[in-house]
Amino acid sequence: MNSLLTVNRNLIYTTCRTNENGYNPIPFVFGGSAMTTLNQRMNIRTIVWPIFIEHLIRMSLMTVDVFMLARYSDDAVAAVGLTGHFIFFLVLAYMIVSSGSAILIGQHLGADNNKQALDYAHSGLFLSLVAGIAVGALFFFGARHFIALYDLAPQVEIFANQYALIVGTLSIGMSISVVLSTTLRAYGFSRSPMLIQMAAGGVNVLGNYFALYPPFGLPQAGVPGVAVATVCSQLFSASLCFWIIKRHRIGLSFRRSLRSDKSKLKDILKLGLPNAGEGLSYNMAQMAIMFFVAQLGTAALAAVAIAQTLSRFMFVFAMSIGNGTQILSSYLVGQGRIQELKSKVNRYWMVGTTVSFAMAALIALFREPVAAFFSTDPDTQLLIGTLVLVSMLLEPGRAVNLIVIQGLKGSGDVVFPVKMGIACMWGVGVLFAYLLGIHWSFGVAGVWIGVAMDEWIRGLVMIVRWQREKWTRMKRIEKIPPAAVLAETLD
Repeated sequence: MNSLLTVNRNLIYTTCRTNENGYNPIPFVFGGSAMTTLNQRMNIRTIVWPIFIEHLIRMSLMTVDVFMLARYSDDAVAAVGLTGHFIFFLVLAYMIVSSGSAILIGQHLGADNNKQALDYAHSGLFLSLVAGIAVGALFFFGARHFIALYDLAPQVEIFANQYALIVGTLSIGMSISVVLSTTLRAYGFSRSPMLIQMAAGGVNVLGNYFALYPPFGLPQAGVPGVAVATVCSQLFSASLCFWIIKRHRIGLSFRRSLRSDKSKLKDILKLGLPNAGEGLSYNMAQMAIMFFVAQLGTAALAAVAIAQTLSRFMFVFAMSIGNGTQILSSYLVGQGRIQELKSKVNRYWMVGTTVSFAMAALIALFREPVAAFFSTDPDTQLLIGTLVLVSMLLEPGRAVNLIVIQGLKGSGDVVFPVKMGIACMWGVGVLFAYLLGIHWSFGVAGVWIGVAMDEWIRGLVMIVRWQREKWTRMKRIEKIPPAAVLAETLD
């Protein structure tokens, strides 16, 4: 009788958990595959391949954007490329919320504390709404003042202002989409954001087509139309994310998020602020570097914008492994599987650097036709080819950072990467980009070498940090006893 009671209590416990938290073992089909248990979803292949495909789709669509803009105007390419660094501030602001909540969700799921994980998901959603409104106001009132600092050509400045004003002010869709996608991945549903990206990307490309090459005699909307298409695709993505979360029965709701616990909001920000600090420092350093590039002329600015688009294909696999590493790191730390995690991350960054170098070498081999595909200007083509060659040095170092830093963050070690990032990005990257590119007149090649020096020095320091295992003492929760989990669930 006691054994039967135990089995029944465990059955009640399992049923309550899965119904409330969205990983019911009863198969639920979305996108062609049945749902599995959380432990089955938490492996690198299941997590990374959908993320990789999602990033590849995103990068492909961004490349299509650049190609369509290049056929419209080189000034438009330069403007949107420059503005991309301002728009990245949006992503950073929203990553403050999503990264902090993802770490806490993952660690609590790993510790079988599912109610707390859902509470952190609600708190993240609330903060995403606040961040979307605040950042939108900042762009509405301040974007034109920041862009004016770059002393751009008149038409480039007009395009940059148009794009930044629309995309920045109306970015709340991006805010919600980033947080909801991160929540889906934290629960192990990596395939759903991939499918969402495919659908939203289609909306964006179609909008760009109508804006730049309007059929049926419609007026040409130009860069403002491209910006509106971007906003619409983000709102569409956010709507799909929320619908899929409902279908997966995770239990997230906007109404409940408005009653978020203040202590949980603080917990997210404590992790999210320093976590995003590393990215913030990186983007500010990139803006400073773009300021140097702008002094070299519009051809250099356009070449860098195109080279950055190409570089995304070089590091997309490493970035995907990095995203998966953070998810696994938080989950395995919550379960106390430390040595297993250390061994896995060491393998991941070795694979990532190898793939990044191979991709850079492949694009470098075909650099001339690739450059001709993106630009008809001979000077711009030459500069693109030069930057692609230097990327063979740059990208393996970037891959180390993308993977190891994410492993550190998932474990709760978020302060050290920020300190090291600020010191190295500015003390090495920005400094040598100026010295080599401007002071010693090596041009955009010198700028790119300075960036590569930053990536490699910082990456080697992060490897040493990982090997010394200081991150093992920084997890934010303890694994709660099974009896306590059962009592909480039955309550």
